[in-house]
Amino acid sequence: MDLLIMKTWSRLVSLIPGFRWLSLTEIVEEFGKLMTQQIDLRFEARNLETFQEKFEKMDFIKFPTPLRPFVTRNIMVETFEDGEPLSLYLQEAGSSEIKHRIAAMGMDMLLKMVFVDNFVHADLHPGNILVQGVLEFSPAHSDLTTLVDMCDTLIVNVRPSRCPLRLVLLDAGIVAELQENDLENFRSVFTAVVLGQGEKVAELILHHARANQCVDVQSFKSQMAELVNEARTNTVSLGKLQVATLLSRVFHLLMTHKVKLESNFASIVFAILVLEGLGRSLDPEIDILEAAKPLLVKSAASLI
Repeated sequence: MDLLIMKTWSRLVSLIPGFRWLSLTEIVEEFGKLMTQQIDLRFEARNLETFQEKFEKMDFIKFPTPLRPFVTRNIMVETFEDGEPLSLYLQEAGSSEIKHRIAAMGMDMLLKMVFVDNFVHADLHPGNILVQGVLEFSPAHSDLTTLVDMCDTLIVNVRPSRCPLRLVLLDAGIVAELQENDLENFRSVFTAVVLGQGEKVAELILHHARANQCVDVQSFKSQMAELVNEARTNTVSLGKLQVATLLSRVFHLLMTHKVKLESNFASIVFAILVLEGLGRSLDPEIDILEAAKPLLVKSAASLI
């Protein structure tokens, strides 16, 4: 019923001039497919196992383990993971050092999911992220390797120590993946944004658009270049650049010039927006574009 209501409203909104270029109907269709998969817990179990494999060498990111054979369509038994909800640290809890480290770990995790693995947890709200190991973390022992060594010497009377400082991701029923061509396009667009190549961003979007009725291509390219350049040069620190704000302005520009993006970008973009928002709440100076630059430049070089 929820999906039916969403589909109906998306079709009605798409009748408003300009709004059909937001691909709302297609986005709801994609969301419906994801939700249909989520009610089959076998999909979530497979997703958790895939994430564990991909993050095996990153000890600051953890996922619960499905306990087979206790996994069916309607029931999944998994390991219990103790920890504090991330939402606690979005308020007053924790030192600035802890918050900065949590934000950095989350950003590294997101970049790996998006640009390395092409397998993105698409439901990364604060309730689905736990923080472990805070009791053992201190600025004097902020190195993760040092924290691992400390685990052997700590004595905890009430419950086991939770080392090292790490994030535990729950509820992996919804994941986002892009087809190879779409992934290369996404990387190319993001790379052009990182490098401040505004006109190239416009060219890539037009080339890969689902549909467009752009009458003044040169104007679209010029406005996109102005938007990207302004976003990157109009602040003292790149850390003050908010990708969420930048993307919202990009979408407004697409509506104005009647350019329609592929709908399967939506889940990836939303995951970036949500996690970037969480990261900035913990560390206002965090910069996803600067952090992504080495991955994107390396990826671009491999294609030449």
